[in-house]
Amino acid sequence: MNLRNVITVMPTTALQAKVESGSTGLSYWSGLLAALGGSWSKNEILAAGGLLFVALTYFTSLYFQRRRDRREQELHAHKMWMEKRMVEQNNEANN
Repeated sequence: MNLRNVITVMPTTALQAKVESGSTGLSYWSGLLAALGGSWSKNEILAAGGLLFVALTYFTSLYFQRRRDRREQELHAHKMWMEKRMVEQNNEANN
């Protein structure tokens, strides 16, 4: 069996397809980074990174504030239920 027969008979594997498509994606990303790197100064890149960090910090804080609010609402509802139960028990004891 010669090399030509092996190449024509051998099917394209998933790994080969992934490598071929990955190289295209890599070239697009490297082109994008080259365009950004060539058109943005260091200060602009740092400013964009700072804005991204601020946005991530804001949304993280918002997430944990909502969790805290939910916990406080549940605790308040439980306290009100306990208080109501104590009033009912005192009324039953007095009757």
